[in-house]
Amino acid sequence: MLQVTNLKASVSGNSGEKNIILRGVDFRVNAGEFHLILGVNGSGKSTFGKVLLGSSQYEQTSGTIEFLGEEISEKETFERAQMGIFLSHQSPPSLEGISAKEVLRAADKASNDKRTLFNFKKIFKNSLQLAGLSHDFIERELNVGSSGGERKKMEIASLLTIGAKLAFLDEIDSGLDVDALKMVSTGINTFSENKENAVILVSHSETILKYVKPTHVHVFCGGRIVATGGMELAKKVHSEGYGGVLDCETCIKSL
Repeated sequence: MLQVTNLKASVSGNSGEKNIILRGVDFRVNAGEFHLILGVNGSGKSTFGKVLLGSSQYEQTSGTIEFLGEEISEKETFERAQMGIFLSHQSPPSLEGISAKEVLRAADKASNDKRTLFNFKKIFKNSLQLAGLSHDFIERELNVGSSGGERKKMEIASLLTIGAKLAFLDEIDSGLDVDALKMVSTGINTFSENKENAVILVSHSETILKYVKPTHVHVFCGGRIVATGGMELAKKVHSEGYGGVLDCETCIKSL
């Protein structure tokens, strides 16, 4: 589904200088897989997701990104989204004057132009229920007046509604209480039950691993993936800290 090879990317600083963030990421995701990304703050995890979706904030300086067998490095963000890549927000924005239904219907039509309004509303209502939100969120202005937990739940409802294939969930679990975390996890599991889909989850929390079961675990440091394994790697990180996993001098200094 996704093949990333030697991906490098930078961002412009306040003085116009180029700050290198990704320093050669190799990453492969097959349909039906669930990848967990761990790493210290500033290691490149969020940048990786934004570069995958083609954020104008970053410049891809080298490497390739293939999605569904197609090189997408030159594609615009909306084109990548139409192909089925979904990126959640760490801090989901609010949009005054426009309802969640209007936003998601526009996104849905761009990717699923044959889906009727009736079917869209039926799917959206079911997605809201799975995410633990009431049906009145359909007509409410998107995230206006919503709590942090409700905004994260709306991200999951959006994912389930618009027919994405690859979900990059950037700390979707941060700031959630236990009940909200369970609902968000239920939505993630519902999405990943479709073996044509795949999930990449960035998280600092061990708690969400009570409810979701990644098939692959990666540790980012210094703009690279420095360790890969299964759930045993996540358990080691959470029991010993990153010092028990990272052995290069640059990574250790970042702790």
